[in-house]
Amino acid sequence: MQRVTRDDLVVGLICADRDGNRIRIDQVKAEKVSFHFLNDELRVQEGVQEVLIDGFINEGWYLA
Repeated sequence: MQRVTRDDLVVGLICADRDGNRIRIDQVKAEKVSFHFLNDELRVQEGVQEVLIDGFINEGWYLA
């Protein structure tokens, strides 16, 4: 598995963590990234989350 880097962040990218949680990137702007958590059918599960890009990368998301 390859960890997500700043260069990987594009709208529509699906990422996963080691626990199997998946997200889809909705927006990348300035120093923030917005995303939704996805369910097993890759449908939106929760509302939009917005975090700083550095914090997002430090959380350890992987390319899915």
